[in-house]
Amino acid sequence: MRMRERIVFQDLGGLVPGTKNLNNAENKWLEELAPRLDPTSMLVPIKYSLTKHQESAEPVLTRQLDGTWRAGRYIGEIRSGKTILEIRPRLGFPVIAAWASAALNLKIVPRAAGKNGMSFLIAELQAAAWRRALVAAARHGMPAIRATEHHVGPSVRGRLDVPGTVPYRARRSPNLVSVTQPKVVDNPVTRAIVLADRVLNTRIQRAGWRGPRIDEFIPHLRAATGPRPVLPSRRELRSVRYSPITHPYKAVADLSWLIANNKGPQGDSSTDTHDGVLLDVAELWELFLLHCLRAAADNRTVTHGTTADLSTHLLHSATGGQKLGRLLPDFIVGGHAEPTAIIDAKYKRLTDLFPVQREDLYQLTSYLAAHSGGGIRPRGILAYPLLPDSAMSSFEANGPWSLQWGGGGTAEFLRLPIEVAACIDRFTEILSSDRDTSGR
Repeated sequence: MRMRERIVFQDLGGLVPGTKNLNNAENKWLEELAPRLDPTSMLVPIKYSLTKHQESAEPVLTRQLDGTWRAGRYIGEIRSGKTILEIRPRLGFPVIAAWASAALNLKIVPRAAGKNGMSFLIAELQAAAWRRALVAAARHGMPAIRATEHHVGPSVRGRLDVPGTVPYRARRSPNLVSVTQPKVVDNPVTRAIVLADRVLNTRIQRAGWRGPRIDEFIPHLRAATGPRPVLPSRRELRSVRYSPITHPYKAVADLSWLIANNKGPQGDSSTDTHDGVLLDVAELWELFLLHCLRAAADNRTVTHGTTADLSTHLLHSATGGQKLGRLLPDFIVGGHAEPTAIIDAKYKRLTDLFPVQREDLYQLTSYLAAHSGGGIRPRGILAYPLLPDSAMSSFEANGPWSLQWGGGGTAEFLRLPIEVAACIDRFTEILSSDRDTSGR
């Protein structure tokens, strides 16, 4: 039986409503694909935080006990053979675009939320990550990389290449082989950047998306590579030796290669191996909440725990300075030594059918245990999105929850609005009650 060309799921759930059940061939295709999916290799980078601390990424798809499939926290497209797996946002493209606009200070054009919204939205986010990395790298100048050039002649240019010269001398030739390593702008890094710029410009198709700094910078790179550069291989990029000044271009080159190699929603789906691009909605939810929390903070200190250099650990060795169990809450409100609230973003469903997961509960109580004592009673909150189709759960309705030991703060499981203004208002209400209770 011929498989569908496209299998469509929604994040945090199964097939999109109204879709027929998968047939045997489609189930087999997913069975072969799911174990091979490594989301970290396909993610659009939208923040610098937990990547270096996470031990493993959550799976893209999991199979339930009843045999059905369920998508996780990612949206995007993955292609394998002639079939495309698409995961759409259950909240819709307008909401995800609004989160990106607020959290990343992006201008997401209206069409990103309309037809082909996945392609345009991810292209905008790819461009934002690429633009940010390139601007940071270009602060120290052009991507001039040392290239090895060999010269044959009666005089030495640079360093004498003794092994290369020996065959010439054996033939009684007067020529010598020498090596120079000039810095050249026409190199694999520059070619990848120029080609990525061309792909992004085709996908976005609006003036001003690069920003003035890159608009000024790109023509100089194009002049160095010529009008038709060839995309370097991954091996060529890995062989580039960066200096301390040019090292920031490594991240730009890697991302540029993925974009230029058409790793995106509009890429070629004819290969037998899988490829594609994914967006981690949980990361975007975290950054959206950070934006709203800071807007509601009213001069309170808000620390983004996953990016700050915090040294809190759950366990300390009695025989030395060893520490175990690093604690990285998403947000700490107030001073680190005396926080009023510790908040962790959870892009998950919260209903009685989807209760608070045990690992999340242990995580929150660990945060409270580490930051409580001496009269300090922080408010611990797990912040879930207020999904349109979800009713209040008993976990939220029966809060706040007290810890078993005395003086240890409280735990709450709250659904927060997914619109910017409403979310800011809810955080303002939460923080105001903190101030009323603590007097701080």
